[in-house]
Amino acid sequence: MKLSNSNFSPTLPRPVEEEFIERYRGLTDTLLDHPKMFGFCYTQLYDVEQEVNGLYTYARKAKFDPAVIRQINLRKAAIED
Repeated sequence: MKLSNSNFSPTLPRPVEEEFIERYRGLTDTLLDHPKMFGFCYTQLYDVEQEVNGLYTYARKAKFDPAVIRQINLRKAAIED
């Protein structure tokens, strides 16, 4: 998968929503598909002065549809089978 800005640098343009969702889904699927993985935590909830890779802006407004993120996170993990 190629992103327009794969390192999410504050000096480069942000990835478009579709690119971010694709990457987030891919990372989450990788974790949930592992038979010994039972939890994970996404630590970049909000943008800050030096980083713009949060799910929410610095002003705490959603950058992506929260329902889409929720749907990705609700997927059953392999360990639950």
